[in-house]
Amino acid sequence: MSIKTVTVLGGSGFVGRTIVRALAQRGYLVRVAARRIELAEPAKTAGDVGQVTLMRANLRVPSSIAKVIAGSDAVVNATGIGWQRGRQRYQTVHVDGARTIADACRGFGVKRLIHISGIGADARSSKNPYVLSKVGAEDAVFAGFSDATIVRPSVMFGPEDAMFTRLARIASMAPFLPVIGDGSARVQPVFVGDVAQAVAALTGRPETAKTVFELGGPRVYTYREIAALVLREIDKKKPIVGVPVGLMKIAGFFAQQVALVGLTPQLTVDQVELMLHDNVVRPGANSLATLGIAPTAAEAILPTYLDRFRQGGRYNQHAPA
Repeated sequence: MSIKTVTVLGGSGFVGRTIVRALAQRGYLVRVAARRIELAEPAKTAGDVGQVTLMRANLRVPSSIAKVIAGSDAVVNATGIGWQRGRQRYQTVHVDGARTIADACRGFGVKRLIHISGIGADARSSKNPYVLSKVGAEDAVFAGFSDATIVRPSVMFGPEDAMFTRLARIASMAPFLPVIGDGSARVQPVFVGDVAQAVAALTGRPETAKTVFELGGPRVYTYREIAALVLREIDKKKPIVGVPVGLMKIAGFFAQQVALVGLTPQLTVDQVELMLHDNVVRPGANSLATLGIAPTAAEAILPTYLDRFRQGGRYNQHAPA
């Protein structure tokens, strides 16, 4: 199977732009499809001149999706939202969008479809709207394109990530660092660069069709241990305080209101619910190891982008090397 042109939907996002870079490094011609194409401009520097092309696409407009997928050998769906606002709803983006992409891939004879989901996306008994939309998205993908490959990362870290950067920002301003409940739920954070390398590898491996991969880092932490790690990396000595779930959901509700004026909420009600449950790779699951990729430790990457939260920045000799 010869793959030359790969379209990445959601290519302007946190994981999407890293995937674009990994694909370009392997010599693919990459189409970066995004609703707000101006946010994808930096992606053009991921490859040689003419190797990366930007295209405007909106999941709510099937004709625009068909336009960017036509002529593609492979498609990566890295679209997604962390909270609902206006016309950007979980059902619209995650489920209906995945169905539109899968149907277009089948219609245009695309050879490979890789869908970025998340660990726990098979939790059909969940009452969390975000999780249920991820379940629906996977169902829609396989229904429309049975040879798809599903990639379920744990919480991803890297420059401009959601979890570590948010915690570091809170720790740099607040008198204490809050965790939800007792902070005992477990998480297996994975480096976004490793996820991108996995997607690039899967693009050229047709034998991985109809399979699911769960991607996690080399270590499992509790959320309380994550908080301690952040404090250590930014060289802050502050107490870690467990906050009742109900209070955190109230905080998440009010934080979401900033989304109504176009800002990014630091916490949402759905995120609070997610952090009450383990987010780790299941034993025996296809993983980074299946692809021959050694997972990168958070401790090796965090100092490269959390240094701005230390007093004195990277020149703070008391902070971890």
